[in-house]
Amino acid sequence: PGVIAAVTDGERIVLTRYQGRALKLWALVAGFTEIGESVEDTVRREVMEEVGLRVKNLRFYKSQPWVLTDSLLLGFFCDVDGDPTPVLRDGELALAEWHTPEDVPADYSRISLTGEMIDRFREGRIPK
Repeated sequence: PGVIAAVTDGERIVLTRYQGRALKLWALVAGFTEIGESVEDTVRREVMEEVGLRVKNLRFYKSQPWVLTDSLLLGFFCDVDGDPTPVLRDGELALAEWHTPEDVPADYSRISLTGEMIDRFREGRIPK
């Protein structure tokens, strides 16, 4: 399994761009679960590894089978816990920055769980 994490801070969401990919779409923090790790711990670890943020109040949103990696993706919304300054940590990302619903860029996947979660944020319909 893998996780997709929509990290929010009130009226902002962290959007990322991956390093070294030909397609430069905005994305959410994502990663795969390690053996013996809960999906909730995966969210906490991946967010810390990729953008250096601690998170709390994890809320499961929904799942999506993902044929490209033959995996099941589990989407979570979560809140930043503490300092909201993103710090790129593992070299996987080229960029991580906060966006409000009004300034979410238009170039993100519309066919994925990531895109659906970004749309929910833009529309103010995230689980509390």
